[in-house]
Amino acid sequence: MQNLIIEPVTSADRRITITLSFAGVEREIAVFVPSSYVAGTAMPIVFALHGGSGDASVMYAPDKRIVAHAEQDGFIAIFPNGLPRPNKPHSQNYFWDDPINQSYMAFLMDELSARYTIDTSRIYFIGFSGGAKLIYNLACDPLISARIAAIGTVAGAIGGKPVEPAAAPWTIIDPSSDGGIPLPAYLVQGANDIRCPLAGGFDDENEQILVGFETKVAIWRHFASTHDESAYPGALPPNVSARRWTNANGGHSVVAVVDDGLAHHWPHWDLMGQLWSFFQAIPPR
Repeated sequence: MQNLIIEPVTSADRRITITLSFAGVEREIAVFVPSSYVAGTAMPIVFALHGGSGDASVMYAPDKRIVAHAEQDGFIAIFPNGLPRPNKPHSQNYFWDDPINQSYMAFLMDELSARYTIDTSRIYFIGFSGGAKLIYNLACDPLISARIAAIGTVAGAIGGKPVEPAAAPWTIIDPSSDGGIPLPAYLVQGANDIRCPLAGGFDDENEQILVGFETKVAIWRHFASTHDESAYPGALPPNVSARRWTNANGGHSVVAVVDDGLAHHWPHWDLMGQLWSFFQAIPPR
């Protein structure tokens, strides 16, 4: 049984908390609806997924600028929590690794579309680290990826293998092989990230060997059939470089951004502004 219970939260930023029961687990999401929203007039929606050891508050914090852009640019922002860790049921420590989260995202799209007037051709997902990895898996699902117009991610492993046992197989998230529907992507990587290294290799705890950022970019370029390189139109800080490839036929783009000063963290510059400009330039689903 899946129930939707709305619990308004009095706050200056118009955020409410929604409690959901899905697959027997009570889960909260934060929802920001901009003041420009009018029921009956379709509005885009952005799902923002936190990293693997955080919660929704990390993504709606002011430094991410997601709420500010939702109000300024006119989109509904959704901040879900992952699953609570079994050994820390009451902490702000949630994770996305369980495959149930993929069907949970489809469920959220349905529930939010039932409550608000959503432009279903303009559904976007953005995420950091573990949230980014979940987004890569969403792209592999033909039914879910068909509902997403574009994605934006920071870090997040797209492939690798555990160090032990030595004979463990490599696992690569490859939407092309799994039947995903091609979609545009804005991919960000920190050059100082030791948990998800730019060049690939061992993670910071020597538990995994990960593929590098260029492999991720190549996987996505192949997935979206983006072969023509073109100039990146946005203005970025001096220590941040960007490359863009486009598919002239489908309008898809892949952007690869490397921040020379960034560790395993969401960038300090206005990434949400860049993401929204990218999303606006992409054809709707």
